[in-house]
Amino acid sequence: NYTVNGDFEQALTVGWTQATAGGGTTIIRGTTYDPDPDYEVYVYKGAGTTGYAQLSQIATIPTCNIDLSCKAKLYAWDNYSGAWAGAAVVIAYLNSANAVLGETRICRWSYDCPWMTTANCHLIQVADSLWHDYSYNILDELLYVPAVDPDAVVKIKITLVAQVVHC
Repeated sequence: NYTVNGDFEQALTVGWTQATAGGGTTIIRGTTYDPDPDYEVYVYKGAGTTGYAQLSQIATIPTCNIDLSCKAKLYAWDNYSGAWAGAAVVIAYLNSANAVLGETRICRWSYDCPWMTTANCHLIQVADSLWHDYSYNILDELLYVPAVDPDAVVKIKITLVAQVVHC
């Protein structure tokens, strides 16, 4: 309820910011990605060059004691040793100056991906590359991100990201 166009039923220019680096990126909305009839978004970074595709939005929240939920299908694959790929729904916790205090990543990654859980980053690894519903209370989730003071969080930044290195 705090995001604008969080269901992607309007054009992606409504509420969302796109960023890409490297070739072979796609960010598009459509009705054919999930079996239901409404819109979803597809964020893709293909092989060939290092880079990423991102779709993000910052939302002001009244408290950390709110629930966050999303439905996502995450897939990551790399094509040789030393390369890596990652796909994630990233929830960054921001202060009033939009500085990132920490983050949670609902994610899937390939071998050699450097993403890891730390005091300011909690990785929630998905089991497979099928559609799943994900939900958690932000205040409860911050127990897994101990470097973040919940009282300092006034905004969240939601980012859908596909990233590859040396693929």
